[in-house]
Amino acid sequence: MISLHSCEASPPRSVCEYKASRGGSFAWFLLTFHPEKDNVLEEIVAEIKLEVINSKINAISRLEIEKWLKQFFSDLHWKLYGILRKTTLNEKGISLFFGVLYDDELYFVQFGRIFCVLADHKKMKPVGKDWRNYQVQSLEKMQLLGYNEKDLIIKPQRVRIENNQLFVVISGELAQKIFLTVTDPVSIETLIETYITEDNPLWLILGGSENLAKPKRRKLSRLQVTSIILIFLAVLAAVYVMVGNRFLDQMVHKMRLSVKEEKPLRLEQIPTNLNINSENLKKYMDKLVNMPARNISFTVAWTTELPYQVSLSPSFTLSTIYLVSGNRLSAYDKKSRQLLWTKILEDEILSTTVHQGLLMIYLANQQILGLNTDGIVLWQQYLPTESITGDRFVPCIISNSDDPRLDRSIMVIPSKRGISILDPAKGETLSSITLKQDLDALSVYDSFANCFYAVVDNAVLCVELNIVN
Repeated sequence: MISLHSCEASPPRSVCEYKASRGGSFAWFLLTFHPEKDNVLEEIVAEIKLEVINSKINAISRLEIEKWLKQFFSDLHWKLYGILRKTTLNEKGISLFFGVLYDDELYFVQFGRIFCVLADHKKMKPVGKDWRNYQVQSLEKMQLLGYNEKDLIIKPQRVRIENNQLFVVISGELAQKIFLTVTDPVSIETLIETYITEDNPLWLILGGSENLAKPKRRKLSRLQVTSIILIFLAVLAAVYVMVGNRFLDQMVHKMRLSVKEEKPLRLEQIPTNLNINSENLKKYMDKLVNMPARNISFTVAWTTELPYQVSLSPSFTLSTIYLVSGNRLSAYDKKSRQLLWTKILEDEILSTTVHQGLLMIYLANQQILGLNTDGIVLWQQYLPTESITGDRFVPCIISNSDDPRLDRSIMVIPSKRGISILDPAKGETLSSITLKQDLDALSVYDSFANCFYAVVDNAVLCVELNIVN
């Protein structure tokens, strides 16, 4: 908390004016000084005070104050220049200090023979212009307000007045007499007040102290709360656009896949609020763009050599890939591509199906097995009729439910030495990838890892689907 300790002036040659808010968190201070005795100084001082009052200084924020000080005193300099040219004063310029206090921070400008000192119980130091060598400087270098026939170089200063510190504003004449004799900074206030009988005295002493009571916290207005929410939503939207590829939709989609594999849901457990409203679906479809995405392409993420021939398309769960070679079933970890386990079955494997984390194996002897991710047979039974071997090159359609990055479905078509992506609505080829060897088998789409698993010349390839929105 900043308080006024002492002030003194001898109008109109020296003036000390100030005005503070009721709580003391805001105040302004005006000090002027002139060495001559002349009635015309009353008119000049009155003009300066009128300009300050009409400026509505209490409406200037802390962020704008330095810019305001430069502009205000640049304009005031030229007004005073016009007035002082018409006077009979020998020194046609004014020494001036003007400070604006925000809590414990003081922003100020100083012109001419007015100087500032910050003192505590250990030392004192000049702030802004140094008082010790002003007598050897010309009036032009002293930057008297209204004196020069050119713009002033105005440099606003900022000082924080801490607890038990004094901020002293004083005329150059008193500064030479007082500061050269000070041995104990603690006594500076008492020493200054002994010069009250001097000719044309001028000083202002402000002191910092601890707050006696904690200030009440200001509650945010409704407008401020609304503004904060809108700014937060704007930043969130900007981050969403910068990250792109509908990362939130992908995250929800992958969480849904994880939950499905861990625990299947019964039909009666599905909430009614997840039902699709036909009207909302129609509105959403009307907003879809012509292309499924702005940019779609394939890249080979990794390749692993195999020591055997693959006879069926790969199957997979969220963490495991299953490969079949005759009656041999092998499981590989998706991330490390390391072999987890191998199982030799009674007969040739004709097809595999993964459902809710369970791997179902169809054998040529009409037997069907249910295995968990560790390769343990959980159940087995015989089919009444012969099973049908699935085609390893059947085109698949990927929709928004399989990959949230898509606006509309795409068709993936395997060929002898490549894989192509088509827009089923227009029949246009969106992208394709050419393989070095013949394609032996291609899995269905892994919507969790956003990829396919292709078997080429005794090697399994992870082919990622890249989509940029």
